[in-house]
Amino acid sequence: MIKTRSILQFEQQILALSLLVYHLLIWHISDQLIHFSFSMVLYGLFLLWQPLWDKEGSINFAAISISVLIAFPLSYFLPKEFLILFGLVLSGLIGSRILSKSTFRSIDLLILAIITVEMAVGVVPASVNQIEISVIFSDTIQTFTLIPILLFLFVPNPTASQQYRNQVDLMHGLLASTMIFIVVLGGIVINYLYGVDYIDGLLLTVFIVATLTIGISWFWNPGVGYSGIGVLWNRYAMTIGGPFESWINTLTTLIEESYLTPAEYLQTACDHLVDNDWLNAVQWELNNLQVSSGEQKGRRIKFNLDDETRVWAHFKSNPGSALEQHTDLLLRMAYQFYLAKLNQEKMRAQEHFATIHHTGARLTHDIKNILQSIKSSLEVLNHGEAKPSARSYGILQNNLTQISQRLESTLEKLKMPNLNTQIKLVTAEAWTNALSIQYQSNSRVSLSQDIDNDIPIPVDLFDSVIENLINNALKKTEVKTIEVRLLLDQQIILLSVCDDGQAIKQNIEENLFRAPVSSGGGMGIGLYQSAIMARAFNFELELSQNEDGRVCFNLFQQLVE
Repeated sequence: MIKTRSILQFEQQILALSLLVYHLLIWHISDQLIHFSFSMVLYGLFLLWQPLWDKEGSINFAAISISVLIAFPLSYFLPKEFLILFGLVLSGLIGSRILSKSTFRSIDLLILAIITVEMAVGVVPASVNQIEISVIFSDTIQTFTLIPILLFLFVPNPTASQQYRNQVDLMHGLLASTMIFIVVLGGIVINYLYGVDYIDGLLLTVFIVATLTIGISWFWNPGVGYSGIGVLWNRYAMTIGGPFESWINTLTTLIEESYLTPAEYLQTACDHLVDNDWLNAVQWELNNLQVSSGEQKGRRIKFNLDDETRVWAHFKSNPGSALEQHTDLLLRMAYQFYLAKLNQEKMRAQEHFATIHHTGARLTHDIKNILQSIKSSLEVLNHGEAKPSARSYGILQNNLTQISQRLESTLEKLKMPNLNTQIKLVTAEAWTNALSIQYQSNSRVSLSQDIDNDIPIPVDLFDSVIENLINNALKKTEVKTIEVRLLLDQQIILLSVCDDGQAIKQNIEENLFRAPVSSGGGMGIGLYQSAIMARAFNFELELSQNEDGRVCFNLFQQLVE
């Protein structure tokens, strides 16, 4: 096996030598054996330059031997036909890359024109006896074609970033070869049928082909409000069921599998991608992850998806510009779905921690309420009486009962939730009596009621709201009076808690019932969860008045609605 990388870096010089040998075979070499020898040299230079086979590895002598066995007899027994066939193949390969990039486009167009002139003026008249060309014209043409061929020896070679020159567009190549063949054949046919001079027939054919090309290009995309042939072709080419549609279906199916981690998702996607006929392997290198699938052999191309993500795709053969861009698009889609999977995992983690935070904050608030009840009980014991009265014992017993119930409720929240829980209801009169007993020892809390319709109310909701509002008000040192009022009639249920403290700051008020807030003295997670609970029971919790000396919260439900 012979490594060819050191030779192939002089791509332009190899092509220039091929054109020079081609020129000598057409114009100067007439001996059959010498012609055959130089034909083999021309064929060898072509094998070194051609972009169809992978030239990064070693020479495959088996594939070359088959092509040589075909070229040997053709170049020996039919030398002129061999030159015409070689010119068409070479012009097709050069024409296939003209529209790829504009860096070498002018050089490629000039080479294409030289090959066409060499065939039309040099090979065809020598092959067809009926065609006659003046010697002066022939000598002038070979001189004008030799000068740029010699200048091509000094053309700079493409850099590593310009490896698109090794990509072949089959449709453009066939179109270029077909047009050159039509031009040459048209000159011959016009000369035979109408007796017109060969050069005149050739120029007439060029004019006809150019006119047809311009007309077809206009019909392809008129640009005057009509769709053109291009849209019809796209409808035909973009069929459902190709690799692109199958790949999208695979990605969307895998993204719905919640049990797959982002790394497993990317690995599974790569396993499906290498099932395509043109790929041998795919290798990903991310920030802290490496994923590979398939057998790493064949043509290797690198894709940079971003600054920290690189992908190497191993193709079974030279992919060409269209297939390479197609693969790049598929890889970028897989990468975007991978990022979506990562974001999905992050959102789940954030939701999990938010749930833990809210649950812990709510339980902490419940424990604070229990501590408040214990302090109230201690105040009863330390009221200054030498011997506690029966009333004090009653208050103490009621507080201890509530402490026991709250502890039990707090422990229940730490257990597995019961989906079949029932709403606990008590009458408004009973709930008000229990509330008055609970806060009768606190001189700052005053309770009033106006109950015309003694209907059951959800005790969990009312206990949670009243405890939050009263405890938040008691934490304000400047508060002297806390007014609690319960109103029930045929139209509304209203629980109002007002204090004479300072107004709530505007930044806290804006997010009071929308998210947990902190003011340094309460009104955080407790009111936020109370508002959520109120909406669950079809109640509304609002800050009805907010000014210095008058801060009021209302829990209400419109019975008419």
